[in-house]
Amino acid sequence: MPHSSTFIEQHQPMSSHQDPRLRAIKEQEWFYEFHLPDGSKTKSCVKPSVRKIHDTREKMLCNALQASVSTTTHRASAIDVACHEGYYSLILAEYFESVTGIDKNPDSIQKAQAISDLLAPDRIRFENISLEAFGSASPFDFVLCYGLLYHHENPVNLIRMLATITRQTLCLETQVMPMDLVGHVEDGDYTNLRQIRGCFALCEDYPNSSEGGMTGFALVPSKAAVTYLLKESGFSTVEFVEPEADDYEQFTRGHRVVVVAQK
Repeated sequence: MPHSSTFIEQHQPMSSHQDPRLRAIKEQEWFYEFHLPDGSKTKSCVKPSVRKIHDTREKMLCNALQASVSTTTHRASAIDVACHEGYYSLILAEYFESVTGIDKNPDSIQKAQAISDLLAPDRIRFENISLEAFGSASPFDFVLCYGLLYHHENPVNLIRMLATITRQTLCLETQVMPMDLVGHVEDGDYTNLRQIRGCFALCEDYPNSSEGGMTGFALVPSKAAVTYLLKESGFSTVEFVEPEADDYEQFTRGHRVVVVAQK
């Protein structure tokens, strides 16, 4: 069942003529297909063959949330880092008392606020700010970061920042390199070796897009690099969510992963 059904059930069905907020949302094009109170969905700009990625991400997040909530009494706060239009922020609002969504793109935050005002009024606070500029007085019980790491030119520091704001659980989704390197790198001379802990692929990025990062460069990590950095940043357990056969093809082919790390 779509995650937004929880909110829809709390409201009587309405037509777009009855609520100007709904009418305005239906007139726009969106990245995600949000389920609306009148039974329709938002128009998505994503081609149909790719939209399954959102379903797989949602399923993996819900599984992680159910496992996290069942093993901890801390369910007060969550943050959606690089929240885009707030699609996954709405899911977090079903599990946590306080939800914050942050994104560097002002248009995305405007859309996130509009859809949240309609589907989950007063449940989520959105802020137009990057993680680098974000300051929090205390860490969050659950930190979600989907689709950001592989758009970042400094993924090492990004993981450090995510660890700093995580009290207990981090759920991270990223593209990964389809291969890893093993072996050693010489340091000074051939008798002094450092073990390779993972690797990165240098790629161009697109900072002017709402889906892009902050700069024109990105380092896409390998799975080994993600695991090593999370453990070195203070997470005691790091588990990759196993995809199912009918999940989005990038997950099943090992080019995209969801990882859950616990402090």
